[in-house]
Amino acid sequence: MRFHALPLLLAASFAVASPVQAQTDLGKAISGIAQSLLAQEADRNAYVQAQRLNTARGYRSYLAKFPNGAYRINANRALVKLGASVDPTSPPTQPPPTDGATQTAASIEASLGLGRSQRIQIQQQLTAIGYPTGIADGLWGAKTRTAIGQWQKANKLVITGYVTARQVRLLALQAGPVVAPAPGTPDQPDDVVEERLLGLNFDERREVQRRLTALGYRTFGFDGNFGRNTRLALADWQRDEGLRASGYLTADQFRRLLGQPGQ
Repeated sequence: MRFHALPLLLAASFAVASPVQAQTDLGKAISGIAQSLLAQEADRNAYVQAQRLNTARGYRSYLAKFPNGAYRINANRALVKLGASVDPTSPPTQPPPTDGATQTAASIEASLGLGRSQRIQIQQQLTAIGYPTGIADGLWGAKTRTAIGQWQKANKLVITGYVTARQVRLLALQAGPVVAPAPGTPDQPDDVVEERLLGLNFDERREVQRRLTALGYRTFGFDGNFGRNTRLALADWQRDEGLRASGYLTADQFRRLLGQPGQ
């Protein structure tokens, strides 16, 4: 009833105008209302689809199509609940998780694009000035993160276990020259070498595939084999997380992926 009554009310409001002008204005008004209703329906349908998928990728797809949509706040909250980072074009309207500071520090470090050779050198620098990292392999596991945190504490810096560009320069000044490792060869990029050094077992590789699928990145099976489909899914996840989309896992990315709750 209300949709039938609306044109009548609009027609009455244009009665004072000339017949031709009234018809033109009425047509424009009805056309505008129809477009608005269609836009609202498209917005709602897109969000319903995202809810059905209930994956980080699904909600990000909705936000990309409707950055100012009526359900953008709900989509952002759903991303936070899933444990996925929120699209920077649609910031959340509620506080981030309790580990938000660490996630931010990790993102800052990731943006530096440190190669494996650079990470090995930083491990050597830390060890040289009294903060042992264990084997300097570029994998930056628990020992390296602890060493970074201890060094940050000693230098009265915010303790995150992740480095910034300024901290990399400061560490280099404090350590002085150390023996730098030879850079990776072009046919063996850092991420490829690092994933190999991780030595993921069969169950861990299956868990990576399961977590990717739960977050909306289809690997087409959990067979423990990182074939083309898994590599593409990994690259898509890395791209959405603001990481280098290599399709190969680093140690930090492995921990980050398994730390994201899925369905």
